[in-house]
This record gives sequence, structure tokens and C-alpha cells, in this order.
Amino acid sequence: MKSFFVALLLAPLLTACGDPEPVPVENDQAVVGAESELDPAVDGQSQEENPHPHPEWATLEIDPESVVSQIEPQEFVRNIREALMHHGTLDDPIPIDTDFLGGWEFDETKADPFPPHVNAIKGQYIIVKGFMLPDVDFEGITNFHLVRSLWGCCFGAPPRLNELLRVFTPDGEPIRYTFNTLEVIGKVDVVFETEDGLINDLYRLHAESLIEGEFDDPLAPEGANPEQDLQGFLPEMEF
Repeated sequence: MKSFFVALLLAPLLTACGDPEPVPVENDQAVVGAESELDPAVDGQSQEENPHPHPEWATLEIDPESVVSQIEPQEFVRNIREALMHHGTLDDPIPIDTDFLGGWEFDETKADPFPPHVNAIKGQYIIVKGFMLPDVDFEGITNFHLVRSLWGCCFGAPPRLNELLRVFTPDGEPIRYTFNTLEVIGKVDVVFETEDGLINDLYRLHAESLIEGEFDDPLAPEGANPEQDLQGFLPEMEF
């Protein structure tokens, strides 16, 4: 994650020359993968109709005192337990959000800094919504950070390390930048490793489906127009 700090600034950057022909991202179409309605979670059966696919997850310890996000601790615990009722398969991915991944205090002095609910999703299929935050290039993108909000990155506090999700495009297909909401489904790796004294990406999602919806930034003010309001933070480009 050596370009992490550069990416957070979202300073105007020049697009790279000689990139491969990018695959365009079109509204409400999958870049690669199956169609989806951009729901915040995949509908699942009730606990009575769908016995817990991973019985050991039902007894995971979730510490409400560790919550550092704005969500209420009890709601945090409830949301995690509901998410873990899903099978973690391509047909029934686990619905993840930024609070699930980063709504807890990250302590890099621990050998394993992840809480049990995060370790539980290693190697599982997840579904997540967010916004594309590239490192440098804004065309020919094959991997990028997925963040909760562009407005939060540009005008508010930058995301914490455990709120960032590195997404690799399906089959490494290059795509163009979009400020619209993305829904991604794929397998997630949860890794704690350092390189040259820097912590690498904690979460790496290998996308199998990547779908663009409309612009729906939860932190954007009413009537926000990203094409105008994000000028100066994003490079000059044709929207």
C-alpha cells in the first residue's frame, strides 16, 4: 500500500500513457460478471429457514466496546451477526460494509490484529458497495481502493487503514474511473503484513462481478454534483 497516502489526497493527476484499451464502465451494467440490482445486501432466508451455514460463527465473540465508528455498538453487533448468516458463496455472498471491516480499533502491535468476525470471512465470497479510489492512474485501472465515500475522502477525514478494501478487477480487465456507486462480489483475503516498514493492504477482494449504479454517496450533501464538486480533486477527464 505504498501509494496509500498519495491516493487519499486525490490530487489532480495525469493519466498514464500507453495503458491498454480500457473496458468502459457503463451505468447499471456489469463491467465483468453477472447482473445485480445494487442492493446493500443479498436477500437471504430467515435463520429458521436457513440454518447457520457456519455453526462456529454463531458463537463468535464480538466486543461492542471495541466499536470506533458512529454506529451504535449493539447495532454493530447485530449487523455483523446478520451478515454472518450468509453462506459466503458466490450464490450467497456475505454482505459487508465499511463498519464490518473497520468499525473497530486496529492495533498493529498485535500479531493478529483482526477481530474474530473479520478472520471469519477469510477466503469467503462477500458483496460490498462503495466508491473507486485509484492510486495514480484513472484509466486502464486493474486494481483500486474501495471506500465508503468520495466526499469523506475529499472533504472529510481520510479512511482508516482497516476501512480500505483493495479490489482487483475480474480477470485483470482494465476499466475507466467512475465516481458512481460500485457493487462488487468476490473472494476476500484478510492479511496483516508489512513491507519496508509500511503496512500493506489488509483486505484484498478478487472481484468476479463489478457493477456500476447511480451516484449515491452517503456523505454527499443534498443536491451534490460530483462532476462539478469534485473538480480539482479528480483529474480532468470526460465524464
